[in-house]
Amino acid sequence: MPLPEVYSHPSPRLTLLPHLLPLLPYTLPLVRRIQFHFQSPHAHILSTLAPDTPPPHSPPTTTAPPPFAALYLDRSRAPETECWLFSTLELPASMQPTSPPQNETNALSHLLALLTHIPHLPLPPSYPPTQPPSRLLLGAIHRSVLQALAGSPFAPDAGKKVISGPRAAESAHGEWRGTDASPGGCVRGHTVPYQKFLFRPATIARAAGEDEAGDAVLESLGLEWTTVREGEFELVASRTEIPRSGRTMRLLGSVGLRRRGGGSRVGATAREEGGGGGSAEDGQLVAWAFLGPDGSLTSLHVEVEFRGKGLAKLVTRRLFGLLARRERESGFVGVREGEEWCQSDVATDNAGSTGVARGLGGEEGWECFWGWVDLGEAERMSGVREG
Repeated sequence: MPLPEVYSHPSPRLTLLPHLLPLLPYTLPLVRRIQFHFQSPHAHILSTLAPDTPPPHSPPTTTAPPPFAALYLDRSRAPETECWLFSTLELPASMQPTSPPQNETNALSHLLALLTHIPHLPLPPSYPPTQPPSRLLLGAIHRSVLQALAGSPFAPDAGKKVISGPRAAESAHGEWRGTDASPGGCVRGHTVPYQKFLFRPATIARAAGEDEAGDAVLESLGLEWTTVREGEFELVASRTEIPRSGRTMRLLGSVGLRRRGGGSRVGATAREEGGGGGSAEDGQLVAWAFLGPDGSLTSLHVEVEFRGKGLAKLVTRRLFGLLARRERESGFVGVREGEEWCQSDVATDNAGSTGVARGLGGEEGWECFWGWVDLGEAERMSGVREG
Protein backbone atom coordinates (compact mmCIF):
# COMPACT_ATOMS: atom_id res chain seq x y z
CA MET A 1 0.00 0.00 0.00
CA PRO A 2 1.23 3.58 -0.58
CA LEU A 3 2.66 5.04 2.61
CA PRO A 4 2.68 8.67 3.77
CA GLU A 5 5.92 10.55 4.33
CA VAL A 6 7.49 10.31 7.79
CA TYR A 7 8.94 13.40 9.46
CA SER A 8 11.20 13.86 12.47
CA HIS A 9 10.14 16.39 15.13
CA PRO A 10 13.28 17.45 17.03
CA SER A 11 11.23 20.14 18.83
CA PRO A 12 7.96 18.28 19.40
CA ARG A 13 6.64 20.65 22.06
CA LEU A 14 6.62 23.35 19.38
CA THR A 15 5.67 21.38 16.27
CA LEU A 16 3.65 18.34 17.40
CA LEU A 17 1.93 19.23 20.68
CA PRO A 18 -0.20 21.94 18.97
CA HIS A 19 -1.83 19.10 17.01
CA LEU A 20 -2.11 16.69 19.94
CA LEU A 21 -3.33 18.97 22.73
CA PRO A 22 -6.67 19.88 21.04
CA LEU A 23 -7.39 16.14 20.88
CA LEU A 24 -7.07 15.50 24.63
CA PRO A 25 -7.78 13.18 26.33
CA TYR A 26 -7.37 10.73 23.41
CA THR A 27 -3.74 11.78 22.88
CA LEU A 28 -2.89 11.83 26.59
CA PRO A 29 -0.20 9.07 26.75
CA LEU A 30 1.81 10.55 23.87
CA VAL A 31 1.34 14.14 25.09
CA ARG A 32 2.68 13.29 28.54
CA ARG A 33 5.57 11.29 27.09
CA ILE A 34 6.64 14.36 25.16
CA GLN A 35 6.20 16.55 28.26
CA PHE A 36 8.28 14.26 30.49
CA HIS A 37 11.18 16.23 31.96
CA PHE A 38 13.92 13.87 30.77
CA GLN A 39 14.38 13.31 27.05
CA SER A 40 16.95 10.68 26.16
CA PRO A 41 19.52 11.57 23.50
CA HIS A 42 18.44 8.34 21.81
CA ALA A 43 14.77 9.36 21.55
CA HIS A 44 13.06 9.98 18.21
CA ILE A 45 9.71 11.71 17.80
CA LEU A 46 8.18 10.88 14.44
CA SER A 47 4.92 11.76 12.72
CA THR A 48 3.22 11.70 9.35
CA LEU A 49 2.52 15.39 10.01
CA ALA A 50 5.26 17.67 8.77
CA PRO A 51 6.78 19.99 11.41
CA ASP A 52 5.56 23.04 9.48
CA THR A 53 1.94 21.80 9.30
CA PRO A 54 -0.31 24.60 10.62
CA PRO A 55 -2.14 23.67 13.83
CA PRO A 56 -5.92 23.24 13.64
CA HIS A 57 -8.05 26.39 13.81
CA SER A 58 -11.37 24.71 14.62
CA PRO A 59 -12.29 22.80 17.77
CA PRO A 60 -11.83 19.06 17.15
CA THR A 61 -15.42 18.40 18.16
CA THR A 62 -16.64 20.29 15.08
CA THR A 63 -13.91 19.48 12.52
CA ALA A 64 -12.40 16.03 12.07
CA PRO A 65 -8.60 16.19 11.86
CA PRO A 66 -6.88 14.73 8.80
CA PRO A 67 -5.58 11.18 9.32
CA PHE A 68 -2.14 11.11 10.93
CA ALA A 69 -0.04 9.11 13.35
CA ALA A 70 2.79 10.04 15.68
CA LEU A 71 5.10 8.21 18.05
CA TYR A 72 7.76 8.61 20.70
CA LEU A 73 10.56 6.06 20.35
CA ASP A 74 13.42 5.41 22.73
CA ARG A 75 15.06 2.03 22.17
CA SER A 76 17.57 2.66 24.97
CA ARG A 77 14.70 1.83 27.37
CA ALA A 78 14.54 -1.84 26.27
CA PRO A 79 13.44 -4.22 27.71
CA GLU A 80 10.97 -1.70 29.17
CA THR A 81 8.41 0.05 26.95
CA GLU A 82 10.23 1.47 23.92
CA CYS A 83 7.46 3.24 22.07
CA TRP A 84 4.22 5.16 22.59
CA LEU A 85 2.08 6.12 19.61
CA PHE A 86 -1.14 7.82 18.64
CA SER A 87 -3.31 7.34 15.57
CA THR A 88 -6.44 9.24 14.55
CA LEU A 89 -8.04 5.78 14.40
CA GLU A 90 -8.34 6.10 18.20
CA LEU A 91 -10.73 9.05 18.00
CA PRO A 92 -14.48 8.48 18.54
CA ALA A 93 -16.76 8.06 15.53
CA SER A 94 -17.98 11.66 15.79
CA MET A 95 -14.44 12.85 15.07
CA GLN A 96 -13.73 10.51 12.15
CA PRO A 97 -13.75 12.00 8.63
CA THR A 98 -14.90 8.91 6.70
CA SER A 99 -16.57 5.52 7.05
CA PRO A 100 -15.01 2.89 9.38
CA PRO A 101 -13.42 0.67 6.66
CA GLN A 102 -11.78 3.64 4.98
CA ASN A 103 -10.70 5.05 8.35
CA GLU A 104 -8.88 1.83 9.21
CA THR A 105 -7.18 1.62 5.81
CA ASN A 106 -5.98 5.22 6.01
CA ALA A 107 -4.89 4.87 9.63
CA LEU A 108 -3.03 1.62 8.96
CA SER A 109 -1.00 3.26 6.18
CA HIS A 110 0.11 5.99 8.60
CA LEU A 111 0.96 3.47 11.34
CA LEU A 112 2.96 1.28 8.95
CA ALA A 113 4.81 4.32 7.61
CA LEU A 114 6.12 5.01 11.11
CA LEU A 115 6.92 1.39 11.96
CA THR A 116 8.78 0.76 8.70
CA HIS A 117 10.88 3.87 9.32
CA ILE A 118 12.18 2.60 12.67
CA PRO A 119 14.67 -0.02 11.30
CA HIS A 120 16.48 2.80 9.50
CA LEU A 121 17.28 4.56 12.79
CA PRO A 122 20.49 3.79 14.71
CA LEU A 123 20.31 1.52 17.72
CA PRO A 124 21.69 2.91 20.99
CA PRO A 125 24.84 1.26 22.42
CA SER A 126 22.82 0.06 25.43
CA TYR A 127 20.33 -1.93 23.33
CA PRO A 128 20.10 -5.46 24.81
CA PRO A 129 22.16 -7.89 22.70
CA THR A 130 19.65 -10.65 23.46
CA GLN A 131 16.73 -8.74 21.89
CA PRO A 132 16.60 -8.77 18.06
CA PRO A 133 16.24 -5.22 16.66
CA SER A 134 13.14 -6.31 14.74
CA ARG A 135 11.24 -6.67 18.04
CA LEU A 136 9.58 -3.54 19.39
CA LEU A 137 7.63 -3.21 22.64
CA LEU A 138 4.72 -0.76 22.29
CA GLY A 139 2.98 0.65 25.35
CA ALA A 140 -0.60 1.74 26.08
CA ILE A 141 -1.80 0.68 22.61
CA HIS A 142 -5.43 1.54 21.91
CA ARG A 143 -7.53 -1.53 21.10
CA SER A 144 -8.36 -0.20 17.61
CA VAL A 145 -4.66 0.26 16.80
CA LEU A 146 -3.73 -3.22 18.05
CA GLN A 147 -6.54 -4.68 15.99
CA ALA A 148 -5.36 -2.87 12.85
CA LEU A 149 -1.77 -4.04 13.34
CA ALA A 150 -2.88 -7.60 14.13
CA GLY A 151 -4.34 -7.88 10.64
CA SER A 152 -6.93 -10.42 11.82
CA PRO A 153 -9.25 -10.87 14.81
CA PHE A 154 -7.31 -11.35 18.02
CA ALA A 155 -8.28 -12.67 21.44
CA PRO A 156 -7.67 -9.76 23.83
CA ASP A 157 -8.26 -11.84 26.94
CA ALA A 158 -5.67 -14.44 25.89
CA GLY A 159 -2.80 -12.22 27.01
CA LYS A 160 -1.29 -11.86 30.47
CA LYS A 161 -0.26 -8.91 32.60
CA VAL A 162 3.44 -9.01 31.71
CA ILE A 163 5.10 -9.69 28.35
CA SER A 164 8.55 -8.23 28.95
CA GLY A 165 11.32 -8.54 31.50
CA PRO A 166 12.63 -11.44 33.61
CA ARG A 167 9.19 -12.52 34.84
CA ALA A 168 7.52 -12.62 31.44
CA ALA A 169 8.05 -16.33 30.84
CA GLU A 170 6.33 -17.29 34.09
CA SER A 171 3.72 -14.53 34.17
CA ALA A 172 2.69 -14.23 30.54
CA HIS A 173 2.36 -16.17 27.33
CA GLY A 174 6.06 -15.54 26.74
CA GLU A 175 8.21 -12.63 25.65
CA TRP A 176 7.71 -13.36 21.95
CA ARG A 177 5.36 -15.50 19.89
CA GLY A 178 6.00 -17.09 16.54
CA THR A 179 4.77 -16.02 13.14
CA ASP A 180 1.41 -17.68 13.73
CA ALA A 181 0.57 -15.25 16.55
CA SER A 182 -1.02 -12.72 14.21
CA PRO A 183 -1.67 -14.18 10.75
CA GLY A 184 -1.43 -11.40 8.19
CA GLY A 185 -0.31 -8.87 10.81
CA CYS A 186 2.78 -7.82 12.75
CA VAL A 187 1.63 -8.31 16.39
CA ARG A 188 3.64 -11.00 18.16
CA GLY A 189 2.11 -11.05 21.62
CA HIS A 190 0.13 -8.72 23.85
CA THR A 191 -1.02 -8.25 27.42
CA VAL A 192 -4.47 -8.59 28.86
CA PRO A 193 -6.62 -5.50 28.31
CA TYR A 194 -6.03 -2.59 30.66
CA GLN A 195 -8.84 -0.13 31.29
CA LYS A 196 -7.70 3.44 30.77
CA PHE A 197 -9.21 5.55 33.56
CA LEU A 198 -9.26 9.30 32.95
CA PHE A 199 -9.31 11.96 35.65
CA ARG A 200 -10.47 15.39 34.57
CA PRO A 201 -8.58 18.43 35.88
CA ALA A 202 -11.67 19.59 37.79
CA THR A 203 -12.00 16.16 39.43
CA ILE A 204 -8.42 16.25 40.69
CA ALA A 205 -8.88 19.80 41.97
CA ARG A 206 -11.97 18.79 43.96
CA ALA A 207 -10.19 15.77 45.41
CA ALA A 208 -7.36 17.97 46.66
CA GLY A 209 -9.83 19.53 49.08
CA GLU A 210 -10.00 16.24 50.98
CA ASP A 211 -6.36 16.39 52.10
CA GLU A 212 -7.30 17.57 55.59
CA ALA A 213 -9.37 14.46 56.26
CA GLY A 214 -6.56 12.31 54.88
CA ASP A 215 -4.02 13.93 57.16
CA ALA A 216 -6.13 12.95 60.14
CA VAL A 217 -6.02 9.31 59.02
CA LEU A 218 -2.25 9.43 58.68
CA GLU A 219 -1.90 10.99 62.11
CA SER A 220 -3.88 8.15 63.67
CA LEU A 221 -1.67 5.57 61.93
CA GLY A 222 1.62 7.28 62.76
CA LEU A 223 2.48 7.86 59.10
CA GLU A 224 3.93 10.81 57.24
CA TRP A 225 4.27 11.88 53.62
CA THR A 226 7.56 11.17 51.90
CA THR A 227 9.06 10.15 48.57
CA VAL A 228 10.61 6.88 47.46
CA ARG A 229 14.37 6.85 47.98
CA GLU A 230 16.83 5.24 45.66
CA GLY A 231 17.79 2.65 48.24
CA GLU A 232 14.17 1.46 48.25
CA PHE A 233 13.90 0.71 44.53
CA GLU A 234 14.60 -2.96 45.15
CA LEU A 235 11.67 -3.10 47.56
CA VAL A 236 9.40 -1.44 44.99
CA ALA A 237 10.50 -3.84 42.25
CA SER A 238 9.86 -6.85 44.48
CA ARG A 239 6.20 -5.88 44.94
CA THR A 240 5.17 -5.85 41.28
CA GLU A 241 5.27 -8.02 38.17
CA ILE A 242 5.73 -5.00 35.93
CA PRO A 243 9.42 -4.59 34.98
CA ARG A 244 10.75 -1.23 36.15
CA SER A 245 14.47 -0.53 36.36
CA GLY A 246 16.22 1.64 38.90
CA ARG A 247 17.37 3.98 36.13
CA THR A 248 13.71 4.63 35.27
CA MET A 249 12.45 5.00 38.85
CA ARG A 250 15.25 7.48 39.52
CA LEU A 251 13.64 9.86 37.01
CA LEU A 252 10.00 9.53 38.09
CA GLY A 253 8.01 11.70 40.44
CA SER A 254 6.83 9.69 43.43
CA VAL A 255 4.77 9.93 46.60
CA GLY A 256 5.04 7.60 49.57
CA LEU A 257 4.01 7.05 53.16
CA ARG A 258 6.35 5.86 55.87
CA ARG A 259 6.27 5.38 59.60
CA ARG A 260 6.89 8.70 61.26
CA GLY A 261 10.52 9.40 61.97
CA GLY A 262 12.62 10.91 59.19
CA GLY A 263 10.91 11.85 55.91
CA SER A 264 11.82 13.21 52.52
CA ARG A 265 10.58 16.11 50.46
CA VAL A 266 7.24 15.02 49.02
CA GLY A 267 7.12 14.62 45.28
CA ALA A 268 10.85 14.85 44.63
CA THR A 269 12.50 12.36 42.33
CA ALA A 270 14.98 9.99 43.91
CA ARG A 271 17.81 11.73 42.09
CA GLU A 272 16.84 15.03 43.73
CA GLU A 273 16.78 13.33 47.11
CA GLY A 274 20.36 12.22 46.62
CA GLY A 275 19.71 8.52 47.21
CA GLY A 276 20.22 6.99 50.62
CA GLY A 277 18.56 3.84 51.87
CA GLY A 278 15.50 3.83 54.05
CA SER A 279 16.97 2.60 57.33
CA ALA A 280 14.81 1.48 60.23
CA GLU A 281 15.35 4.72 62.14
CA ASP A 282 14.37 6.73 59.06
CA GLY A 283 10.94 5.11 59.03
CA GLN A 284 9.62 2.10 57.13
CA LEU A 285 8.09 2.80 53.71
CA VAL A 286 4.56 1.34 53.73
CA ALA A 287 2.85 2.75 50.62
CA TRP A 288 3.97 4.38 47.39
CA ALA A 289 3.20 5.24 43.77
CA PHE A 290 4.94 6.84 40.79
CA LEU A 291 3.93 8.83 37.73
CA GLY A 292 5.25 6.87 34.75
CA PRO A 293 7.04 8.47 31.78
CA ASP A 294 3.67 8.76 30.02
CA GLY A 295 2.03 10.33 33.08
CA SER A 296 0.09 7.24 34.12
CA LEU A 297 -0.17 6.02 37.70
CA THR A 298 2.31 3.19 38.13
CA SER A 299 3.63 0.86 40.84
CA LEU A 300 0.84 1.78 43.29
CA HIS A 301 1.30 -0.42 46.36
CA VAL A 302 0.29 -0.62 50.01
CA GLU A 303 1.95 -3.10 52.35
CA VAL A 304 -0.39 -5.82 53.60
CA GLU A 305 -0.69 -4.68 57.21
CA PHE A 306 -1.81 -1.20 56.12
CA ARG A 307 -4.43 -2.21 53.58
CA GLY A 308 -8.12 -1.47 53.98
CA LYS A 309 -7.43 1.98 55.46
CA GLY A 310 -7.84 4.06 52.30
CA LEU A 311 -4.13 4.68 51.84
CA ALA A 312 -4.12 3.76 48.12
CA LYS A 313 -6.61 6.56 47.43
CA LEU A 314 -4.66 9.03 49.56
CA VAL A 315 -1.37 8.27 47.77
CA THR A 316 -2.98 8.44 44.32
CA ARG A 317 -4.73 11.71 45.08
CA ARG A 318 -1.52 13.24 46.42
CA LEU A 319 0.45 12.09 43.38
CA PHE A 320 -2.13 13.36 40.87
CA GLY A 321 -2.16 16.62 42.77
CA LEU A 322 1.47 17.24 41.80
CA LEU A 323 0.48 17.16 38.13
CA ALA A 324 -2.79 19.01 38.66
CA ARG A 325 -0.88 21.86 40.33
CA ARG A 326 1.67 21.70 37.49
CA GLU A 327 4.54 21.26 39.93
CA ARG A 328 7.94 20.35 38.54
CA GLU A 329 8.19 17.52 41.10
CA SER A 330 5.57 15.67 39.06
CA GLY A 331 8.25 15.07 36.43
CA PHE A 332 6.43 16.94 33.65
CA VAL A 333 6.99 20.35 32.13
CA GLY A 334 4.82 22.63 30.03
CA VAL A 335 1.46 21.39 31.34
CA ARG A 336 -0.94 24.32 31.00
CA GLU A 337 -4.06 25.17 32.95
CA GLY A 338 -7.00 23.08 31.80
CA GLU A 339 -4.73 20.35 30.42
CA GLU A 340 -3.94 18.62 33.74
CA TRP A 341 -5.64 15.33 32.82
CA CYS A 342 -4.43 12.33 34.83
CA GLN A 343 -4.63 8.66 33.88
CA SER A 344 -4.38 5.16 35.25
CA ASP A 345 -4.17 1.86 33.35
CA VAL A 346 -5.87 -0.89 35.37
CA ALA A 347 -5.98 -4.56 34.41
CA THR A 348 -9.64 -5.35 33.84
CA ASP A 349 -9.51 -8.17 36.42
CA ASN A 350 -7.98 -5.97 39.14
CA ALA A 351 -11.01 -5.17 41.29
CA GLY A 352 -9.02 -3.34 43.97
CA SER A 353 -7.36 -0.83 41.65
CA THR A 354 -10.60 -0.42 39.72
CA GLY A 355 -12.29 0.57 42.97
CA VAL A 356 -9.56 3.08 43.77
CA ALA A 357 -9.88 4.67 40.31
CA ARG A 358 -13.66 4.95 40.48
CA GLY A 359 -13.54 6.18 44.06
CA LEU A 360 -11.36 9.09 42.95
CA GLY A 361 -13.76 10.04 40.16
CA GLY A 362 -12.00 8.25 37.34
CA GLU A 363 -13.99 7.76 34.14
CA GLU A 364 -13.57 4.72 31.90
CA GLY A 365 -11.93 5.84 28.68
CA TRP A 366 -10.81 2.94 26.47
CA GLU A 367 -9.00 -0.38 26.65
CA CYS A 368 -5.27 -0.45 25.97
CA PHE A 369 -2.56 -3.10 25.73
CA TRP A 370 1.18 -3.60 25.71
CA GLY A 371 2.34 -5.55 22.71
CA TRP A 372 5.28 -6.88 20.74
CA VAL A 373 5.47 -5.82 17.11
CA ASP A 374 7.63 -7.46 14.44
CA LEU A 375 9.09 -4.61 12.38
CA GLY A 376 10.00 -6.99 9.57
CA GLU A 377 6.40 -8.12 9.30
CA ALA A 378 5.30 -4.47 9.30
CA GLU A 379 7.44 -4.00 6.19
CA ARG A 380 5.80 -6.97 4.55
CA MET A 381 2.31 -5.67 5.43
CA SER A 382 3.14 -2.38 3.76
CA GLY A 383 4.72 -3.92 0.71
CA VAL A 384 8.05 -2.28 1.45
CA ARG A 385 9.69 -5.69 1.52
CA GLU A 386 8.59 -8.80 -0.31
CA GLY A 387 8.73 -12.13 1.43
